[in-house]
Amino acid sequence: MKGKKTLRLHWQFPISDEGFTLLEVLLAIVIGVIILTVLYASFFQVLKAKDSVEDTLELYHETSIVFSKITEDLQAAYPRGMVYSDTTSAASLPYFIGKKEGDHATLSFTSLSREPNTNSKDSDQAEISYYLEPIPNSALFFLMRRENPSIGTDSGSTQYPISERVVEFKVAYVSGSGELIVDEWDSTQTGSLPKAVEIELTMRPPGGEDLKFRSLVIIPVAN
Repeated sequence: MKGKKTLRLHWQFPISDEGFTLLEVLLAIVIGVIILTVLYASFFQVLKAKDSVEDTLELYHETSIVFSKITEDLQAAYPRGMVYSDTTSAASLPYFIGKKEGDHATLSFTSLSREPNTNSKDSDQAEISYYLEPIPNSALFFLMRRENPSIGTDSGSTQYPISERVVEFKVAYVSGSGELIVDEWDSTQTGSLPKAVEIELTMRPPGGEDLKFRSLVIIPVAN
């Protein structure tokens, strides 16, 4: 419209010619690198700790399964009888032999823990053995379980590892009133089963320190 003027406002901001100096930029970069380094190290420390805890928990779980199986076999230990035997004088034959070989033990006994196949004439009694076998190119051992329903022979047995993280396998035997503890047992000499068996396993988690586990198994038939 004629006669009217438009009022326009112009904002002006101060303009500075000053910027960051090279020293300030370098200092900011150094501080940023330090912060990132700390965060990076902390992150991987957390991951490492998490992996270590998971490995330890897995080892505890595996050891629990191993002890559970050994306990099941030992609690069903029973003197050898005329069951699937190739001999006629079973009463004089060994039915519980525990030996110590260096730092390791071997254990062999007749047990009723075996589950025969359906409609099979096999007995549920079998010879159960536990022993170590070295793992090639390793300081560790397999803990082997052997089961043989053909007691007194080498045929018909099955064997498999139940752990591959074993450092030591030790066994002690409790006799009499429970006061005498020995590291070997021979039923042909004692004429009996031990009252209890103490199992000691030293296990090694991946990248961790060795852990010792112990379990005392009471043998019902001997008590």
